[in-house]
Amino acid sequence: MLFKIKKNSIMVKMIIVYTIPFILLSLILIWNSQKSTQNIQDSFISNMSHAFDQASQEIQKRIDMAYDLTEIVSKNSKIITFIGDPFLGDEADFLSQYLDGIIPIIQYATAFTETDNYSIRIYMMNEQIPESWPYFLHLQRQASHTKLQTFIAQESETQMWLRPDDLQLGPSSLNSDRSKYTLLTKLYSPSRELLGLVAVMVAEDHLLSSNEDAYPSDIAQFLYHEPNIALAAPNMDEAAEAEILQQHLTEAEAHFIYDQHLYLHRAFDAIQQTFVYKVSLEQLNQSIHKSMLNQLLLIIFSVMLLIVTCYFMFKTIFLRLNRIVSIMRKVINGNPHLRIMDTKPDELGQLAQDFNGLIETNNHLIERIVMKERLRKEAQIQALQYQINPHFIYNTLDIFRMQLIKERMFSTADRMADFGKILRYNLSSNTLHTTLKEEIELIRKYVSLQSLGSSQSIQLEVEITEELKSYPVIKFLLQPIVENSIKYGKTVQRDSLQIQIHCYVHKQQVWLDIIDNGAGISEAKMNALNEHFQAPLHYDEAAPNPPGRSIGLYNINSRLRLYYGESYYITIESKDNDYTKVQIKLPYE
Repeated sequence: MLFKIKKNSIMVKMIIVYTIPFILLSLILIWNSQKSTQNIQDSFISNMSHAFDQASQEIQKRIDMAYDLTEIVSKNSKIITFIGDPFLGDEADFLSQYLDGIIPIIQYATAFTETDNYSIRIYMMNEQIPESWPYFLHLQRQASHTKLQTFIAQESETQMWLRPDDLQLGPSSLNSDRSKYTLLTKLYSPSRELLGLVAVMVAEDHLLSSNEDAYPSDIAQFLYHEPNIALAAPNMDEAAEAEILQQHLTEAEAHFIYDQHLYLHRAFDAIQQTFVYKVSLEQLNQSIHKSMLNQLLLIIFSVMLLIVTCYFMFKTIFLRLNRIVSIMRKVINGNPHLRIMDTKPDELGQLAQDFNGLIETNNHLIERIVMKERLRKEAQIQALQYQINPHFIYNTLDIFRMQLIKERMFSTADRMADFGKILRYNLSSNTLHTTLKEEIELIRKYVSLQSLGSSQSIQLEVEITEELKSYPVIKFLLQPIVENSIKYGKTVQRDSLQIQIHCYVHKQQVWLDIIDNGAGISEAKMNALNEHFQAPLHYDEAAPNPPGRSIGLYNINSRLRLYYGESYYITIESKDNDYTKVQIKLPYE
């Protein structure tokens, strides 16, 4: 043998991986072909059923029209009164009532259909009333009509249909060449005395009359009553169709398929006929052939795909190597916790293990660098926080406060106490954090202190929810902003300087809004400040410390970004001589 196939040979794995998808794809193609063919057939039958239902509804409407005409005549009190008691004493009055009052009712009912497909006759039991062709005839003329006489004798039956193959009602001179269905309805007096029959005749060809353009040439419709077929197309083999219908109309389904044709049927019990809708399946077969062609193209495409896959399967030996390269790139792009899960005892497995060891070593070095950088940032934060020069000694402040109390200057003594608390709050080194509640209390003391030496009234409004009062923040976050509001607000001639502080949660962040109605900022200066606040921090540069000023906005912005991250910075919104709004966003956990 030129080579020996090992148990873990890549070639064996390639053969297995190739065979399984091929088998699965073949099964999917077979299933998809059957499903597609069935869907096409179901869709075609559904469309034809919809057209059939419309045609059936039209036939039912035309049958219902016969019932409506019968209702118009048989319920007319004038006709019932006239036939029951015609008052034959005065011939002139009788003829006037007959010709002017009774016959127009029949004429109106016939004209209601707006076609010549319906005709109405009344067969009267009272032979004293003269006939008026073609509307009023004597029932005695139909004495030889067996089916009619049987219907009259059945007291429980009030209506009956005569089919075209039944003996038609006379006289024959009134009957046309058109075959007709006749609806017979007994006419009773108020005392339930039989006065005669109302006959409404419907032309048979009217039941299926429709716009020829509405139906394609591959659709035929006709009426069937075993064993006869009516209104069939001239080229239809009626005997063969009757035999097919005799075999299948006993089935419960509303349609059946026979010899490449779809038959839809519905029975109309009133006229004892079955409406049949015969559709050629040529269109369906074309759709199926089209679907099969699509399936063939899909199979060809699949074969080509398999050929290409087979070609690339021989390159699977590089799959593990590509996985190793992919993990390397992800580690380089900042995901140092990934590892190559390859423990196979070969060259690629050894390479994976060596790279995992390299990642571990690199992570240790990164952790040391990160630790150093964090310590350097914490040192910068503390350096920024202690930029206030502690000129005041607590003992000296207490001496001043006690002296003020002795001189009964209690208000000034309270302000001196507030100032001492502010100084202690700022210079305490036990922690870098505080809460929003403590920070706001600091602001209240500061505003109270500033109000002492200001001729302008300073009003502070704070809005904060209970849940945010315990929210931790870095110390001395709001005081410099309020200090700026007071400092620049004094330059505007207003009776009162209003400062509002709103603390709320929005978009999974804590938003702090500090708003004043002071001097405002010009648009150019506002844009410059916002651009400066968003500029990248340079850790190697000393933070600016302008003389004679508080920590200031730059100090707050630097501490925010050092502590919370580069995406958290101050935003200013202002209008010159109107208002200034400083907004701070903090992460909410």
